[in-house]
Amino acid sequence: MKKIITFAMLGLTPLWALAIDLYRPVGGRSNAMGGTSVSARDVWAWQNNPAGTAYLHGWQAGLYYENRWMLRETAFKSAVLARSIEGIGCLGLSVNQFGGTEYSENKLGLGYARAFGPYLQLGLQVDGIWLHWGEGYRDRRGLSFALGMQSQLTERLRIGACVFNPLQIGMARDEGSLLPMTMRVGLSYRFTDGFVGQGEWAYDHSRQGMRLGGGFEYAVSDRFSLRAGAQYHPNLVSFGAGYRIGSIRMDVSGQLHQLLGASVQVSLEYQR
Repeated sequence: MKKIITFAMLGLTPLWALAIDLYRPVGGRSNAMGGTSVSARDVWAWQNNPAGTAYLHGWQAGLYYENRWMLRETAFKSAVLARSIEGIGCLGLSVNQFGGTEYSENKLGLGYARAFGPYLQLGLQVDGIWLHWGEGYRDRRGLSFALGMQSQLTERLRIGACVFNPLQIGMARDEGSLLPMTMRVGLSYRFTDGFVGQGEWAYDHSRQGMRLGGGFEYAVSDRFSLRAGAQYHPNLVSFGAGYRIGSIRMDVSGQLHQLLGASVQVSLEYQR
């Protein structure tokens, strides 16, 4: 009943107010740790902070699926591909899709990242965006970009920042429709070799509010890790685990919302 009431309220919301999750945290690890991703270094950085791919090696690929609130209509899918070239940097391709036949958000990104020493890594991703509505509404398309940076301040402390659509670019042929601008700043601190904490602050211009998140990861062994975290706005608790077999890593996570219920995330990564 709570879900029905909530989605009835969403139905009274202007359609553009719903198009606000083009740069949501992606990856089972990040979602398990309270949605903290801007300071992480993995292939999912192409969706979270392009600068986080600057130190990737060789070919890497990933697949991700999220069943938000256990509803098919709010499912989120993503795929990424990264290629690191010595002396040049890391090139990336990302694609994601949220929603169903009546409404969907689709994004295709091309990115480049490079490390300028341990204290500065920069990344840029150019995104093509397509918002689709069902019959009776006109689809909208646009082009924007994301800028990211990371810095390894000490052996244990790393910081990161990323902004999507800093120029508040609108959709083509629709002057009144602006893409949302999101900004995120965070840090990652390694307390011990097997224990890591992450924290993040995010601001979403479309919601005119901020999100706070934090989480921890404990490496039980070289292959197996446990994670937990929490978020504010929206209020969520999260947990998850990761397991690595050779070149493949699988991460699963779950999030609990006091009104909307549970969401489940699963991601697979491959490194060659």
